[in-house]
Amino acid sequence: MRPPAIAGFIGNAALRRDKIGESPCQVHSFKRGKELFYLKASPAVYAPTTYSVQREAAILGWLAGRLNVPEVVLTASSDTHEYMITRAVPGVPLSARVEAGQPVIELFLEALRQVQSVSAAGCPFDAGAHFRLRELDYLLDKGLIDEEYDLTPWPGLATPQDLVARLHATIPQEDLVFAHGDLGDSNVFVDQHDQLHFIDFGRGGLADRWMDIAFAHRNLREDVSEQAAAQLLPGLGLPDAPSKREFFEQLDELF
Repeated sequence: MRPPAIAGFIGNAALRRDKIGESPCQVHSFKRGKELFYLKASPAVYAPTTYSVQREAAILGWLAGRLNVPEVVLTASSDTHEYMITRAVPGVPLSARVEAGQPVIELFLEALRQVQSVSAAGCPFDAGAHFRLRELDYLLDKGLIDEEYDLTPWPGLATPQDLVARLHATIPQEDLVFAHGDLGDSNVFVDQHDQLHFIDFGRGGLADRWMDIAFAHRNLREDVSEQAAAQLLPGLGLPDAPSKREFFEQLDELF
C-alpha cells in the first residue's frame, strides 16, 4: 500500500505503466488536470544502491538551478518501497530523433557538455568506480544483478564473478566530474526550442568523465552506427580513452 501522502496526491488519477528501461524500479505516469506527473517506486532492498529513488530525489534537488531536471513534488517511504513523484519535463526523448533518423551527435555532445559543466565543488554524491563496485558486490550477494547480461564481447569472461574480478583489477585512475550515470537517448529530452532536459539521475554524482561518454558512444554505436559513434569522439576535444570506455561498459553490464 502506498503512503497516504503519495496516494492522496494521485487521487483517482489513472496510472499508466512506463515500460522503458531495465531498472527494477516501477514507473507510472498520471495526470492532474492538464499536468503530467511520474510516480517512481524502488523496492526497499535497493535502498543502499543507485536504484534508490530517495537517492535520486536528493540528487534532483541538488541539481535544481544547475541543470534542466524534473521537479520533485513529493517523496515518501513505506516498509517495502521508496516513492517519488516528479513533474514531467517538456519535449520528447532523444530516442525519438534517433528513431526518425535525424542527426543527434551534436545533441549528445551538448548533453555531455551541460552535465560535465555542473561544478563538482561541493557535490555530496559519490558515483565513482569504487562506490559502484561496492554496490555491485551488494547486488551480487543479494542475487539482484540483471540476469540478461551478455559477456560475449569480452573474451575470457564466462560468469558475473569473472566480470567483477576483472573490474576490480582494472579500476582506472579517475578524472572526477559531475556525471549523469546513465546518459542515453531515453534519459535526455529535447523540447521545441532544442533545449535539453535530463531525467533518471539515480546514478548521478562524482565519477570519471568517461563514464557518460562511454554510454553515449555505446548508444550511438548500437542504435545509429559505428560511424556515428566514431564521429562523437573528435567533438569531445579529448584524446580517446578506449580502456576507460570498456571499463564503464563492463561495469554497466550487470545493472
